[in-house]
Formats: sequence, C-alpha cells, structure tokens
Amino acid sequence: MKLKEFWNENKKIIGKLILNQFGATFLGIMVITAASAARDQRAWLMLFASCFASIFYLFLIYNVIWERGGQDRIKIDGGRAHRKSLTGLWIGLAANIPNFILALLVLISDPFKGPEAPWAVTMNVTGRSLCLLWEGMYAGFVSYFSPHNPIIHLLYVFPAIFVCTFGYLLGLSNARIMSVFELKHPKK
Repeated sequence: MKLKEFWNENKKIIGKLILNQFGATFLGIMVITAASAARDQRAWLMLFASCFASIFYLFLIYNVIWERGGQDRIKIDGGRAHRKSLTGLWIGLAANIPNFILALLVLISDPFKGPEAPWAVTMNVTGRSLCLLWEGMYAGFVSYFSPHNPIIHLLYVFPAIFVCTFGYLLGLSNARIMSVFELKHPKK
C-alpha cells in the first residue's frame, strides 16, 4: 500500500486518536495537578492519578482502533479487501508522530545542554515542557520514576502503539477485551 493511499484511507482514524490524546492529556493534567496539591502521600496520589489517566487514554484509543478493525473485518468477509494485520501498527505509528517529534527534541538536545550550548538548553526545556503538556497523562510516572532521563519521553509512546496493534487485531477477529464483563442471556 502506498503512503498516500494509507493516509487517505486512515486520516480520520488518526485524527480521532490524536484528538483522544489531546483530551486525555487535559484529564491527566487536571487529575495530576489536583493530586500534587496534597501534602501527605503526594507521590502515591500522583502515581494513582497518572495510572488512571493513562488507562483511560489507552481505553479510548483501544475503542477507536477496535472499531476500525471491525469495519475492516466486514470488508474482508465481503471480499472487498484483503487482511492486513499490521494496519493497527501503522495507524498507531502515524498517530504518534507528534510524540516521536517531541521525544526527538529532548533526546537530541540532552547530551549537548550546558553553559557552552544555550541552544541545547532552550531546545531541551522547550521539548520537555511540550512533552508534559502533550503527554500529560504520563506526567506522574515521569516525575516519580524518571524526571531527568530523556529516554522516558520515547518510552511512553510504546503503550499506545501496542494498544493500537492489539486492538486492531482484536477488531479483525471480532473479539473484545471487555467481553468478560458482559452479561450473558439465560438459556430458555
């Protein structure tokens, strides 16, 4: 599949995933800000808030990508398309391009920051600030586990990519994670 065809076919779903990240970021920032105001047990509350916001975000993108997998399943069953198992991975990678760019800003500038390279300090501070604003649901994890390690900004892209890949495959096979909690109709 060519890149232009892929983009035309999946731009709405990629836009939905980016919009979901935007909403989950604001939820994460609000919840983590409220948790950081606590005096006692601040670390525990920030981790809990970040965990809640992250799971909420991953659940949102799971639902969007599962629906896309289900739509593709219908096309495959009708003979209008071929099975492409890696579509969820490619959609996840495309939707996380802003995250990769921000992580690269931080990773490129981090080794050079110092008094002799003010451009690197500016780029690093800007990149880290934008990472906290764009990926606010992970802010509690970053502040607790790895506030000074630049690799963390690249690592928190992978859960979203994994959920996109896994959710799409589940949608293709018409299986749901939440089916365990669904009510069964009694047999007559």
